[in-house]
Amino acid sequence: MPSLGVLWPFIVQGLALGAIYAVTGTGLVVLYRTTGVVNLAFGAIGAFGAHIAFTIMGGKASNSSPVAHGWRVLAYPITVVVCGLVTLLYGVWIAPKLAKRDPLAKALGMAGVALFLLGIIRWRWDASKAKRMNLPTKTWKVGQAVVTSTQVAALLFALAVVVGVTAYLNRSATGTAMRAIANDRNVAALLGVPVRRVEALAWLGSGVLCGCVFVMLPVMFQSLDPGTMTWFIIGALAGAIVGQFRSLWTTFIASLAIGVFEAGFAAFTSPFNFLNKYRTMTPFVVATLALLWISRRRTVVLAGREMR
Repeated sequence: MPSLGVLWPFIVQGLALGAIYAVTGTGLVVLYRTTGVVNLAFGAIGAFGAHIAFTIMGGKASNSSPVAHGWRVLAYPITVVVCGLVTLLYGVWIAPKLAKRDPLAKALGMAGVALFLLGIIRWRWDASKAKRMNLPTKTWKVGQAVVTSTQVAALLFALAVVVGVTAYLNRSATGTAMRAIANDRNVAALLGVPVRRVEALAWLGSGVLCGCVFVMLPVMFQSLDPGTMTWFIIGALAGAIVGQFRSLWTTFIASLAIGVFEAGFAAFTSPFNFLNKYRTMTPFVVATLALLWISRRRTVVLAGREMR
């Protein structure tokens, strides 16, 4: 069992990773509660925006893994804008056509978007050649760990997002409309809630959060690998599942815990080195356990009577 001193650097990394999971999970939860759609294309949309930023910065892929330098002032905001526009366009043009379909059809629609964007990435940017993107960053020594400004920014941003979104949903008129649609879309429409407009805003907000996440994520992963970035959503889904796609704070705390455990297992050596080998399975394990716990008291209606 590694000591706290050995674990500390991994805990710092895990908190930053968990913070990114938390921001992603917040976007997933708000969008699902408003539209009933689980945005499985979140990672692919972010990867697409990050690759556009890489090109604007003058990056050129090669086997030597160059760092993209260039017009950073414009490249990073464009990542956020591109991700917001992609999700908004889907939410305005395609999502309404699937609004009355079952959740599986909605999920497949997002999976189609993910595959389409991944195809563009592999066609336009050679995915076989490594690419990296740097953010201006500072480092500090905290105990035995090296803390970067990107990690601190990720944690503070995640906290600000959860606080801000919670306050927005509870205190603003649009937030009230989102909660009304989440409770009953048809009743909300009868009460005069502009459902399409509110849903479009939810799509745009989810895309903006996606862009913010994928400005920081390539720096943490040290790579613009589209596959890794696409499947990053699994960790966020695990946190959202723990929060039952309802509670933003539960999603936030669960996401931080997932990130800490996933990174912390890397510190284990023999005879527990298997934890390091399989640490990327942490989100899958957490999601599975959460689903089993949530469904432990499933109610079935049989002949008009509730059976447990």
